[in-house]
Amino acid sequence: MLSTDAIRFGATFKDVGQGQPLLGCGNCIDRSVCGGLHLRNTGSLLVSCMSHCNCVDPSKCDFVCPRKPEEYVRRHREVDGWDLTNIPRARTVEVPRLSDWIALLQGNLMPRRVTVLDDHVALPLTYALRGRGHATRARSRQELTQDYGVRPRHGWILSGVQEDPAVERIWTLPDISRIARQLVHAGAIFATSPDFSTILDSPRHDNLHAMKRIAWVWYHMTQGGLCTALHLNGRTDHDFVRWAEFIRQQPAVRAVAFEFLTGTATKQSADQYCARLTTLARAVGRDLVLVIRGNAEAAHSLRSVFKQVVFIDSTAYMRSMKRRKAYFNESGRVGYLSVSTSTSRETQALLRHNIQTLRFASTQSRLPPESDLQTQFNFQALPVQQNTDDKTTQIPLFTQEET
Repeated sequence: MLSTDAIRFGATFKDVGQGQPLLGCGNCIDRSVCGGLHLRNTGSLLVSCMSHCNCVDPSKCDFVCPRKPEEYVRRHREVDGWDLTNIPRARTVEVPRLSDWIALLQGNLMPRRVTVLDDHVALPLTYALRGRGHATRARSRQELTQDYGVRPRHGWILSGVQEDPAVERIWTLPDISRIARQLVHAGAIFATSPDFSTILDSPRHDNLHAMKRIAWVWYHMTQGGLCTALHLNGRTDHDFVRWAEFIRQQPAVRAVAFEFLTGTATKQSADQYCARLTTLARAVGRDLVLVIRGNAEAAHSLRSVFKQVVFIDSTAYMRSMKRRKAYFNESGRVGYLSVSTSTSRETQALLRHNIQTLRFASTQSRLPPESDLQTQFNFQALPVQQNTDDKTTQIPLFTQEET
């Protein structure tokens, strides 16, 4: 990883996609696969991607790094090299009809009685699993409905965007295809492949290893009969060129996924990755479904590029869990009002309302007015300590003199 002094320059270590690559990229044996790093002027901080390696004790480092030769060879072999084109052609699984906006749950807010919540309901991928190691299996259809209190009308959607420990759990599964078949039997109709991180301050070999793992897990999930979107993760323009080539050679790739939740959350990064996704879609030359997490504006801007853009959003669940009711303020934006729920039925009503409101805000261009905010439900709103747009009242800077 980068030294402590270098971390404060982290924004300059994002690949800009143009110009001369780093000096050390010229004689790198992996240049043809990597494409090199094109960074802003970093001075003497970075000569090559190996400048990220400052480990005092390499044995304690988790990165795929040539300075740990035995471990590096093992990690290289476990994915059959960095080349994406040596993955066999996967079976074709038809993409089901999906809603443009899908709520993601991370727990159970429902009463004990199972209820039909929506056409599609999303869960983090590992939330649909039970057990550890070789004992890992998919939850049954009954377990999913009981554990989360809902039953989607058309099927479960599983999102591979999770924190690193959960994502890494998928890679260690002994038979991913078998678990994918179990998930289909349990009612899952669509998933996105795990989002193995392409870390900024790491040698590029770690990024290439993560990309190959994404492709392999996508392959095995698809072979298991679960329609799976290929998660696109990469740091450079060349990474997305490689993804486009892989998709062209794999007719089974009917959907792709991307997340704007972490390193791509800033507007500058979001614009850059939207451009990369647009270029990829045109390079592939066939219709693709795009699944997005984390940026509704980016989802809206890409609707003209892809056959369909599906936005998976956990906001409705998180706001309902904190007893916040969504509404449209006078400017047409979504705000939240604190409410109190005394029964599970009221909590269920709150979640349904938030799902409907946020779906409308994400998929419709015109927002409806909402006249009476506190009489929508039978439960009483808490005293408001802030303005309804979550901003505190500001003291006027100047007092007006009486005339």
